[in-house]
Amino acid sequence: MEAAWRRRAPETRLTIRDAECRGLALVVNPTSMAWAVSYRPRGLDPTTGRRPAMRELVVGSPATHSPDQARTAAAKVKSEASGGGDPSASRRADIAKAARDRAATVDRLLEDYAAALPSRPKLRGTGLLSPAVLAAEMQQVRQAVATMKVGALPITTIGSREIRGLLTAEAKRPATARHRFGALSRFLDWCQDESVITLNPCLAIGKARRPRAPKARSHHLPLPDLAVLWQAAERAEADVSETGFLAVHRDLIQCLIALPCRRGEAANAEWSHLDLNAGAWIMPGKLTKNGDTHRLPLPYLAHVLFLTRWETAGRPKDGLVFPSPKAGAAISTWSDLKTTLDKASGLTGWRWHDFRRSFVTVLAEHGVAEAVADAMLNHRQTATRGGVLGVYQQARRLPEQEAAMRRWNELLTAAVEGRGDREAVVTGLDGRAV
Repeated sequence: MEAAWRRRAPETRLTIRDAECRGLALVVNPTSMAWAVSYRPRGLDPTTGRRPAMRELVVGSPATHSPDQARTAAAKVKSEASGGGDPSASRRADIAKAARDRAATVDRLLEDYAAALPSRPKLRGTGLLSPAVLAAEMQQVRQAVATMKVGALPITTIGSREIRGLLTAEAKRPATARHRFGALSRFLDWCQDESVITLNPCLAIGKARRPRAPKARSHHLPLPDLAVLWQAAERAEADVSETGFLAVHRDLIQCLIALPCRRGEAANAEWSHLDLNAGAWIMPGKLTKNGDTHRLPLPYLAHVLFLTRWETAGRPKDGLVFPSPKAGAAISTWSDLKTTLDKASGLTGWRWHDFRRSFVTVLAEHGVAEAVADAMLNHRQTATRGGVLGVYQQARRLPEQEAAMRRWNELLTAAVEGRGDREAVVTGLDGRAV
């Protein structure tokens, strides 16, 4: 081998056959040496009726294989060819597959999925997903991938073992496990549709091991408890040096208590969405869960809250109503806020979404029609707004919504001020008695 290397010459290929292993040769090029084995695949070409041409496959170099090791590798190649295989074609297929795997990492495919998802129709109903649902879907998929630690790996890495690991990691949070499993399965369905994978591995998880839907929550807070939380927010803000609870946090929480909105809708509310002259909050479709624009009349408590913040902020025309104190972005520290409220109020076991259930429950107990309260929640498909009725009945019933909001305002005000229901005086949205 040393002598052959000294004999190398520019633009010259020197082939030295091995005397002990037929087909094995040391190939010397101007800049490198390699062990190569020649073989002929078995069988006849179905088109020409002749035997296939000779093939050559590199099995190593003198730096990686001694002559004996090269002979062993050559014997394996010839054995595979004798069995009807084509080692050279198999290697090319393996190299191509490795290249596809490197290009089809989970992180890369997630970016493609995020770009394709806005144009994909809903699985239920008609139309496209709202921006809020799109963001939540991508967040769940990314969190599932982060838990499995497969972001930088080929998509084919995700199998039933990795998915079982995800379910095990979220076993104590069944609702979270269900959301992430569902989002991951939809992502893998898309990968299958794009022919990136042959089959969605989530289908290999037995139904008994899949996370089940949690029972629908029915908990709501009575008016006295809402009043306790309202006042606790004021106390926590007054003791800001100890709690770190600022006026913007107080106002955000009181807004959630006074209005039947979702916490994300309140946190992302902008001044351009508010008509303070008319006393209404017009939520754009990008803000709502179902993607529908929603007009919500403001009760006097919320109207005063917004007006006060607007004056304090210098009467802005745009920007967030409740910006976070440091970053100026939408507030997202919900767990910290709830911990502070729990400590200040002595109430535990409640959730932010309980405020919406409390709103419709209290109004129903005071004679407000379910369809009216349901419309104020901006529900599209429910018992009161689905089916044929939902197709033909498009009225928003705004006068009834405004009357319901006046009633809600007085009930909540009476509770906050420590007065009973019978002492509540019905007032207009401007705060004057009617």
